[in-house]
Amino acid sequence: MTDLTAPLILAIDTAQEDCAAALMRGTELLAQTVEPVGSRHSERILPMIRDLLAGAHVEKSDLDLVAFGAGPGSFTGLRVACGVA
Repeated sequence: MTDLTAPLILAIDTAQEDCAAALMRGTELLAQTVEPVGSRHSERILPMIRDLLAGAHVEKSDLDLVAFGAGPGSFTGLRVACGVA
C-alpha cells in the first residue's frame, strides 16, 4: 500500500552506459525507465524524465525530491545527472 505522506522522489542515473530514471514514493518504486545510451546521456535523460512523469501522471511541481547517482562512473555522466537534478 502506498504511503501518500512519503516524499515523491525522482531518481536519475547517468554515470554508466545505461541512462535511468525512476519515480518513487518513499521506498516504493512507482515507475522506472532504463535505456542503453552509450555516451548520449545528455540527449536522452530529459525526454526520459518527461515520458516517465507523463506516464505516471505526475507534474514536475508534484516532486518533493530529486536524487541522482553520484558514481562510480564517468565524470561527464555524473555532471549530466547533477546538472539535471
